Amino acid sequence: MPTLLELFCDFAAVKGLAADSFLVGGTVRDMLLDRATRDIDIAVKGDTVEIGRSFADAVGGSFILLDADFGIVRVVNKNETVDLCRMLGGSIMDDLANRDLTINAMAIPLQEIKNAGISQTALAEKLIDPFNGKHDLKYRIIRMVSEANLISDPLRLLRIYRFAATLNFTVEVHTSAAVSTHASLISDAAVERIAEELRHLLIVDDSYSSIREMEKNSLLLHLLPELTGFSPETQHLCCQSYGYVEHIMRNLPLYFKTSSWLIEDYFADRHRLFCLKLATLFQNAEIAEKVALRLKLSRREVEFIRLMSSSDDLIKSFDGDRKRVIIGMLRQFGEDIYVLLIYMLAGTRVCQLSENPLMSLAGEIIAIYQDEFIPRYKKLPLINGNDLIEEFRLSPSSLFKHILSAVELLVLEGRINSRKEALRAAGEMIRERYIS
Repeated sequence: MPTLLELFCDFAAVKGLAADSFLVGGTVRDMLLDRATRDIDIAVKGDTVEIGRSFADAVGGSFILLDADFGIVRVVNKNETVDLCRMLGGSIMDDLANRDLTINAMAIPLQEIKNAGISQTALAEKLIDPFNGKHDLKYRIIRMVSEANLISDPLRLLRIYRFAATLNFTVEVHTSAAVSTHASLISDAAVERIAEELRHLLIVDDSYSSIREMEKNSLLLHLLPELTGFSPETQHLCCQSYGYVEHIMRNLPLYFKTSSWLIEDYFADRHRLFCLKLATLFQNAEIAEKVALRLKLSRREVEFIRLMSSSDDLIKSFDGDRKRVIIGMLRQFGEDIYVLLIYMLAGTRVCQLSENPLMSLAGEIIAIYQDEFIPRYKKLPLINGNDLIEEFRLSPSSLFKHILSAVELLVLEGRINSRKEALRAAGEMIRERYIS
């Protein structure tokens, strides 16, 4: 079955578009890096909206308008995507000259793909590379095409560090200096675009070096102006805490021993890692929540960041029955206890080799969660509202919720283990209620 790219090659040939259509940007970059890519970027001359709609109709795909101003559209068919962008200027050379980074400013004529297919030989022979992007790929360098291009689209200031992190490349010195000079312009970019780039950056396993560079050249402060309310020392500590998150995530067995694989599974949902890192940059969940709202993050992301404020409960003194307090926390947070513990440990910059009491507390909480709480939770519910009606002749009321919740807590604390014990406990509560 032909790929969506092959289908577009045929479509372009029939429509007379092939001579002025080129694979560009990330598609070419990933091909040269021998990285799999499902998203195909093609620059074309003409009305991309009309071309995109026509192609979508031809292949039975979906058409999506991504950016009306820049003429960027998407066609999706099954699990494949083709993005069409309007060629800037009168030629492909003009188009490439308007791009952000040298590694993204390469192209391959679509006709060559049609004739020779995608191969390293074809790439080497037919590559259009006016800014030596192939050289920068080889030596793992992030280099701007021009300073003027950064000014024309300030989001590119952030994209520099997104690509540095995702590819593990080094930002070239003149590019870094240009970012420092124009860092304040990032505030002109749309918050939705900033949020999307931040998602790409923050979910990278090793993005601390990029965050540190952004801190040094002031891009981070202009990107997240809420940080200006902190002293320079506090700002630096927040960045250090960010680094601790990544250290913990890379060394989960050192911090959480045999439970590490469960935490890895928990963070397979990458929005959790993104929210954890964003909140850690402030070490203040209320401010982080305001940032999330300003960046127009999803409701799910905002609520997850709000969850971080609950970490304060984890570091309060444990008076009375310590285990009962922990069970209450686990009942409230469930598996989200993982992210709260990492947020707490990173915020206090606790090393796994230290004898800090927070390490002991984290280990105790995880042990109770895995060994006691989860097995007991799986038993629930031992009784329900119908049982209260049938066994005790009660009429439905607000008392039901109180009794069932109290019985549930007794199960989670390990004080009762069977339906018979649960009914007995419920009966005692009812008698106390009506006798008193």
